[in-house]
Amino acid sequence: MLYYEFKAQIARGDIAPLYRIDGEDKYWSELAYADLLALSSELDTEVLSDDSSVEDAIFAVQNFPMMADRKVVVIRDRKLKEADVKALEAYALSPSPSGILVLYNVEGKVKGERAFTFDPLSEGELIPYIVRLAREMGGSIRDSAAKKLVAYTEMSMTRIKNELIKMIPLGEITDETVSAYVEPSYSYRVFDFTDAIARGSYTGAYDVLSSLARNPAEYSPFFTRLTDYIRLMLHAKLAKNVPDADLAKALGVSPYPLQKAKRAAANYTSKQLLTILMKMYGLEQDFKSGNIGVENAMDLAIAEAIEARRR
Repeated sequence: MLYYEFKAQIARGDIAPLYRIDGEDKYWSELAYADLLALSSELDTEVLSDDSSVEDAIFAVQNFPMMADRKVVVIRDRKLKEADVKALEAYALSPSPSGILVLYNVEGKVKGERAFTFDPLSEGELIPYIVRLAREMGGSIRDSAAKKLVAYTEMSMTRIKNELIKMIPLGEITDETVSAYVEPSYSYRVFDFTDAIARGSYTGAYDVLSSLARNPAEYSPFFTRLTDYIRLMLHAKLAKNVPDADLAKALGVSPYPLQKAKRAAANYTSKQLLTILMKMYGLEQDFKSGNIGVENAMDLAIAEAIEARRR
């Protein structure tokens, strides 16, 4: 579900008596949650405490609002018992006409609820949203700059919004603006580095390394993240028929790095990736045990990965 679809329902007055708001992307979930709270006054909004029962919520939402047209009651961050589900389903059959009951980040499905699950957007869905958000904030951003911002922040909308706040006063946001004012995430550097290697570009790989301080304190965690990412590339290669969402969940990663890993893995066979991964494990062990410097280990890793691609 896209947030603007939810927002459009609210705007046209299509309000349900019982909502479920959840999903992996908390940015969108929290926006929707805030919109529902805004349908009532602060005095007519009640968030159940941890020790309150579902019956308390049902009783509260049936009370007539005093300072607004609607009464909003929230049950959040808990797992519903079977008796709770039955009580909510009974309420949904004859809800209060002025009440809105919200289940936020709650386990347990209820018949009659209107469910909105907000999962991370794809890059293609996120870019037009960023362009629109920048316009709503009184500025503008080019599509290509929005794409770079997505990559630099690993699709974190919370960070994207904060970066927009910082850049909008500078005028139209271009690729150059993003490069100058947004610090790429550590993982982005790994993506960029791996993409360069997958293209067979020594220059591109060393350009990424030049952005790191030439010392073990920076190289060591980068090398470890690189090993983890190559392992992700191998998983992506071996599980090519598994849907991205299912594979990302199984591997405990978000869809964005998985999509990046798939693109990079297309340049290698499964056997080549396994060979590189085994080499990385060996090099990591060598520098951690002091047999080789971490910078030398990185140089050897670059050479191994690029040469493996050419075999």
